[in-house]
Amino acid sequence: MSSNKTKRQHSKHHSSKKKRSGSSTIKEIYSIVNPNAPTYYVESFKMVASNIEFIAVAQECKSILVSSTVQDEGKTNLSVNLSMALAGYGKRVCLVDCDLRLPSVHRLQRSPFGLTHVLKGEVSLDEAIIKHKDSDLNILLGGVIPPNPTELLASVKMQKVVEALAARYDYVIYDTPPCLGISDVSVLGRYMDGAILVIRHDSTDKRMVERAKANIENAGLKVIGAILMEYKADSDVSNSYYYKYGGYYYGGYGDDD
Repeated sequence: MSSNKTKRQHSKHHSSKKKRSGSSTIKEIYSIVNPNAPTYYVESFKMVASNIEFIAVAQECKSILVSSTVQDEGKTNLSVNLSMALAGYGKRVCLVDCDLRLPSVHRLQRSPFGLTHVLKGEVSLDEAIIKHKDSDLNILLGGVIPPNPTELLASVKMQKVVEALAARYDYVIYDTPPCLGISDVSVLGRYMDGAILVIRHDSTDKRMVERAKANIENAGLKVIGAILMEYKADSDVSNSYYYKYGGYYYGGYGDDD
């Protein structure tokens, strides 16, 4: 009887551990350099990248923060594919995983080092940056999850990292945590040139979007664009990738709110 109880406890612990593990990262990063990526999926990100380039040049944006209102709105997939599209245009681009609470970019490509290692002085920036195996994109992963993410992101070392990357690259895309309920985006906003807000179609509440936009602007950062995720423009489209990953469309660029 004692043995059976132990087995049940072990099974329960294993199940809860598995559940927590599965909820701590996004399920998949589907990139535009994937040979199976549909043309419209690839072209949608190229269109976004072209518009980002246009607005970034006009407003001198090099360090761009990507956030959402809450989790699971597609900000990491956007960060990855926008970075790849910009790199595909011959730009020097670095993607930085600044979501030190639930980092996800490591699902694209792994490395033993990341941003937290740099901020703690354990490795240099050069040692932590890796080259993506299938594109010209450079990547700085999040690294180990720290107990004090906000403090690390607010540090002088983080500011120096942002400045160093801006001096090296044409664009630096920062995948950050959702901006509601967490102060990380407000802290990072002091170092950035502009922000992109990811919104999930038929899911994100309008009031949440307004609050998220206000939080970003209160940090002294301008929202240079909003990306609507999983917008089904054509109900007749049958390709499963379109429905699974959604189409990304740009909007809200310029001074018009």
